[in-house]
Amino acid sequence: MPFYRCVVPKDSVPYEQRAAVAKAFTDIHCGNTGAPRSFVHVVFDEADDRWETPYFLDGGNRAGRPEEVKAELLSDLMGAFREITGVSEQDFGGRITEGPASWTMEGGMVLPEPGEETAEWYEHDERIDERLEQAAAGG
Repeated sequence: MPFYRCVVPKDSVPYEQRAAVAKAFTDIHCGNTGAPRSFVHVVFDEADDRWETPYFLDGGNRAGRPEEVKAELLSDLMGAFREITGVSEQDFGGRITEGPASWTMEGGMVLPEPGEETAEWYEHDERIDERLEQAAAGG
């Protein structure tokens, strides 16, 4: 479910940087939360003058994690974005909102609450990862 929308000015972030941001966000989210990589979604939305800052991270996650984990996650994500893109701290804002896991589905299954993942869930997730790898390999 982690969904990270990067709102950026039109044509301001080249494809290579977008790919690097998506990989960094996936690494950071999974490293901070233990979530499977296939959970993480990163998109870029080109929109001028929609936010108070030219660049904005609008994230959404499952509720239920400790405050210190959430604060570290936001800080790490914003730091990675700035490092990869060269965007200044003054030009970049962000937030992460949360919702109950039961409001989200991945691969046809309702997400478990953080810490309530079962062996069945991880097996299901491994099958999703296998399908993603096959698709990426052209199979």
